[in-house]
Formats: sequence, structure tokens, C-alpha cells
Amino acid sequence: MKLTQEAVFDALGYMPTPAQREILNDDHLTQLVAGGYRGGKSRTASMKAVLSTMEFIGRYREQAAGHVAWLVAADYEATRAEFMHPEGSIGRDLQMLWPGVNYTSRVDPGEIKLPVPGSANGQRQGVFTIRTKSAFDPTGLGMESPIWIVLCEAARVSQDVFHRLLSRCSEARRRFPGFGWLHMEGTFEGSLSWYASQWTKWQARAAQKQENARSFSLPSHSNTALFPDGEDDPQIVALRKALPEAKFRERHLGLPVPPSGRVHASFSTDTHVRSAEYDPHEPVYIGIDPGYSGQPSTYAVEVCQLRRFDSGHRQWAVIDEIAVNRLAMPGFTVADVCELAMKRDWWSNPNKHGVIDTAGTAHAGAQESNAEVWWRLTGLVLQHERVSILPGIDRFDSCLKIDPETGEPGIVIDSRCELLISELGGGPNPFDGQTHVYRWNTNRTGDVVGRVPRDEYCDGIKALTYLFVNVMGHAGVRMRTPVASNRISVRSRRRRG
Repeated sequence: MKLTQEAVFDALGYMPTPAQREILNDDHLTQLVAGGYRGGKSRTASMKAVLSTMEFIGRYREQAAGHVAWLVAADYEATRAEFMHPEGSIGRDLQMLWPGVNYTSRVDPGEIKLPVPGSANGQRQGVFTIRTKSAFDPTGLGMESPIWIVLCEAARVSQDVFHRLLSRCSEARRRFPGFGWLHMEGTFEGSLSWYASQWTKWQARAAQKQENARSFSLPSHSNTALFPDGEDDPQIVALRKALPEAKFRERHLGLPVPPSGRVHASFSTDTHVRSAEYDPHEPVYIGIDPGYSGQPSTYAVEVCQLRRFDSGHRQWAVIDEIAVNRLAMPGFTVADVCELAMKRDWWSNPNKHGVIDTAGTAHAGAQESNAEVWWRLTGLVLQHERVSILPGIDRFDSCLKIDPETGEPGIVIDSRCELLISELGGGPNPFDGQTHVYRWNTNRTGDVVGRVPRDEYCDGIKALTYLFVNVMGHAGVRMRTPVASNRISVRSRRRRG
């Protein structure tokens, strides 16, 4: 049986909204859909599963028998809406579309069985099976290679479950191009932080391309069957007035609430995260923070180049990052970081300029300083100067600004720079998958208190801040034309006023 997508919609009496249709037509193999209340996230997920199941059996009829797909949730009950809802679900829809489909009356566990026609060479009829799975015991998510996985109420499971399911998809992705997809749906309200972090990360086009993943929102008002006037529907307007802004965003817009008190609040993944490739014809600028202050301690190396537009606008492009967490790699040394740097393609550039935190020039007993180790092993001489906290923040913020003439930001960051992006609030921390942002101290209501931010989760930011102040001076001072060199004497320079 072969039906077009529109024929399936007609047969089931299903009319997707424009927002739902965009998700159904998207071909990224990993999707994360954050739904507002009654936005239709469960129905969209079940319809995607129905369409994909029919397409797979139609395209791979002789191989489809014996293969499986999964509906996964924190517990079996959370799969019920997608599995057997009377108004539209995988079981009901396939039973209407495919002769001989049967599904169990239980979800704990549940199965949907589709008969697969025999092949032309006389092979007997087989079965394609859709199973419900509980993530209560993540170790049970094995032994099979699903053709597709729908993770229901994904925000309620741990990041470890997400990683396990992504691994389960890998074989199907290799054997059956276009399949082996993972579709995650849930709400931000009460979500674990990895869920919001991944949604934010996959809003950026560079990350979408690199990871074959995309995130969506299904706001409540996008379901015009329930809210005919969309955003102006009286029910939506009343809810917007009645609820706190953060609750309304999470519960009805399907949008995450940015971590409160971010130091660099103007950072946006959509604006500042994009592909930034190394250009061998341009100098390389390296900012280093050894991570001596604050917790957790991470040795951060941020690598930049300076792009120039015809208009005269300049833009920093962060092209690479080396980040070593002392808790994750307790035995690492500065020499190890140097070795990693010398293996990168940009290291062969003869025109390099390096800046390190002043703490990197200090001696621990009789040991060499960080700067001395870099010079001895790599030949790179590092500049340094003391940068006060607030002037450093102002300089970094100046680079985040949008140029009014070109519409371009002063800095773009490649998606591979995961530590830096996470510190700015644009993605999960690369070492534990949670949300850790450079932020101000706040009280219980989220208001900023004090004038000094918390000295944590800012190692990548500090590495760039030292570099920017060294090259451009403090904010408000006209930027000079930087000249990179791999031989710059190490000396402490007076701060510019």
C-alpha cells in the first residue's frame, strides 16, 4: 500500500496546522518539539510515526519484517496518548490505513503489529512491531535497532536516556538512509535542564547542520482548532494577563525561560552561533584561561580570527576551542593542552597572537608557569595584563552588539565551542550536560543582587575577555588594527583607561 502524505491526512480526517506541517516536513534525523498546552505535540509525534512506518514498509518491503520502532517515556503510562488515544494515535491511525493491524489494550508494555506483505520471491508474510518502552531502567533500552523512536514527555527523562536512544538509532541510520530518526516532545515546565539546553542549541543553524538536529516550538495558539483567533484568541489573551511571564512562555508558548541573571544577557544562539571556519590567510588569536579561580576548574583555550567587511565592520569569529575540565581529566597537564593545540589545523599558521590570564604567569613553587610551559613547548610567547571584572564584562558585551549598518554581530561562535556557548547560556555544559551559566548573584525572586557575578562557569568567557581587552583595549576606546605575531615579548602592560 502506498499513499501520499496528503492522502493519509484525508483518510484520517487530519488537518495539520502550519506549525505542525513544518515539523512533519522537516527531514532532520533528530527533532525536539517543545509544546505549549494543547499545542498538538502528541498528535504531531504520532502522525510522524504513522507516515514514517508506512514509508519504511513501502520502501523496504522485503526487509521490513522483523524490524521494530519504539515509543519511549519515563513510564509506560506517558506513552498512552501517542499509542492508543481514540481521537488520533499511532494504533488507531494504522488500523484505519493498513489491513490486519492489531494493537494491545495495554501500554505496560504495549505492541502494535503490522503485517508485512511477502516478497515477490515467495517469502512468507512477516510483522513490523511498534513497542512501548519505559525509561525507568535505561539499561533496558537495548538489544534492538529501532527504525524510529518517539520519546514522549522527553523533558521528564535524564540526558543519559537521550544519549542511549540516540545510540540505538545509529544502525538504522546507516542501513536505511532517512530512517533511524529520534523525535522528542515535551514541555519546558518542570523540565530537566538538558532539555532546554538542547532546544536552545538546536535553534542555531550551525548546530542544526552539524548534528542533523532541529528544535521547534508548538505554541498553544498555533492550534487554531482550539484557539481560532491564534495569538489574539480571548483565551490566550486572558492567560497572558493572568500568568507570570515565565510561566506563560513555558506553558503556552513552548519557549524556555533564559537562566535568570545571565551576565551576558544579549547573547543569542540564533544571532551569535554559526559556522566559523579557519582561514589560513588570516592571523590567529588565542585567549587562554588556566581556570585557577572559581569552580569547577576548566582550562580553556579559545581560538579566534578577525573578519573584515567591505563596510569596514569587523567581526570576531571564534573558530575553535580546547576545554579540559580538571574533574573530568584529573591527570592532565599544561603540556597536554599544548599538545592538543599543536595538532589543530590552525596551529600551522605562522601569524599567531596569544594572551593568557595574569595567573598563568605565576609560579607554583619551583614549577614553571603556564606561560613558560607554552613558550618552551610551542614557541608561542603569551601576553598578559590584569583585567578588572566589570570593564572586562563591558568589553565582551561590546563584541556581542549588532552593527546597525551591516546587521552583523561583533562576534560569531562556531558550534564546536561548546564550553563557551554553554557559559553564555546557549547550550548544555559539555562535561555534565546540565545548564551552567555565567551569572550574577540573584535573590529568590530572580532579581540581581550585588555588582560582582559568581566566579564560576566563565573560563571560556574569561579567555576571550583577556584577548579582547589586550587587542582592543577597554570598551569606549577606539579599536586599533591588531597585528598578530608569533613572537611577542611577555610583559605586563599598563591597562588602558
